[in-house]
Amino acid sequence: MFCLLKCLVLPDVAEDTVSPTRARTMKDYENQITDLKKENFNLKLRIYFLEERMQQKFDGPTEEIYKINIELKVEIESLKRDLQEREKLLIKASKAVESLAQGGDAEIQRVKEEAQKKMQEMEEILTSRINFLEAVSAAQEDVEKAIAMTEKEKALRIAAEQKLSSIMNAPAKDVDMITRAEKDRLIEQLNLSLKNKEAIIQHLEEEKSQSGSYDGNLSAEKFRELTIALRHEKDSEIEAIRMELKNERNFFEKKIQSLQEELQERENELAVEKKNGLKRDKTIQGLTVALKAKEKENEELGSEIEDLNASLAKAREATHKAHIQKFKGAEDYQALLMEKETLLAELRSENLTKDAENRKLQRRIKRTDQELNDLNLEREKMEKELDEAQLQKSRSDKTINVIITFFLLFHKV
Repeated sequence: MFCLLKCLVLPDVAEDTVSPTRARTMKDYENQITDLKKENFNLKLRIYFLEERMQQKFDGPTEEIYKINIELKVEIESLKRDLQEREKLLIKASKAVESLAQGGDAEIQRVKEEAQKKMQEMEEILTSRINFLEAVSAAQEDVEKAIAMTEKEKALRIAAEQKLSSIMNAPAKDVDMITRAEKDRLIEQLNLSLKNKEAIIQHLEEEKSQSGSYDGNLSAEKFRELTIALRHEKDSEIEAIRMELKNERNFFEKKIQSLQEELQERENELAVEKKNGLKRDKTIQGLTVALKAKEKENEELGSEIEDLNASLAKAREATHKAHIQKFKGAEDYQALLMEKETLLAELRSENLTKDAENRKLQRRIKRTDQELNDLNLEREKMEKELDEAQLQKSRSDKTINVIITFFLLFHKV
């Protein structure tokens, strides 16, 4: 009986899951039901023969049988209470597994949304920094153009001054030799140089008004040195910013990839856990059915014991009446003695049979205890798996909280 119940509702379970190692077919369940029916019929047949023996004459103490009957009733009530408690625990475990599966789906969705939001914020930060670098690069090009124009105008100014100086220092006859066309060309060149110089000065004054960092009394050479130093400084800053952005981008790309892999792993784990939860629910249902069947069997056993006690009392009363009637006839005393000896032999045989039945009942009680112990082990194993699932969920929640805190700190920076 115990082996059949174990095969029916307690399949072999691996260490990391609670699912059966193989799928059972309807044919297997039908065969088990047929075996149970045969065993039930055999038990009823034995009870019938036992009642038939009890109807015979019996004159002996029944205190031991009553004591066993009381102990069996107490044991049955205790088993009933244990079965009810285990049913409640199994129901709680099933609800906990369902809530864990639902909570895991919501957690995955929330982590996905937060990861997408953080990726979008990172893209916006990188875009703004790239725009800033482009603006700095454009300003640098403007400064370089202004410096080139200044150098060019400086060369033109020096050449014009040299020509003007040579003209002013030349003798009168040499001055007269200079043609009017040359003078006009030189004057036009000087005017053009003056206009370019004024344009450069105006551009530099605009740069000065925008930056507010230059002094109007600084010389052109000093301004040039400051411009070169500023350009080198800007180049260094731009290169440092580029390297920083590159490193940050690589870091966040790796972090995002790691988060995506972790999310995929969490999804796979929760999918497996959900699948195991469904199998666990089926196992719990099978255990519940087995517990109810065991409870019903215990009730039937108690009823059978009560019927046997009633039959025993009737047999004892009938035996007592028969003895009284037989003692009334003295002439049948010898026959009564012979019958008494025969009856004693039968009673001894009946006592042996009764002892055998009692031993069978005790073995049945031991089997019931073993089944309950197996059910306790199964329940403890399921509780341990549930605790491990909750611990895994807690660790995942802590990891997600650390990642969210890191993103919030980066966003503030």
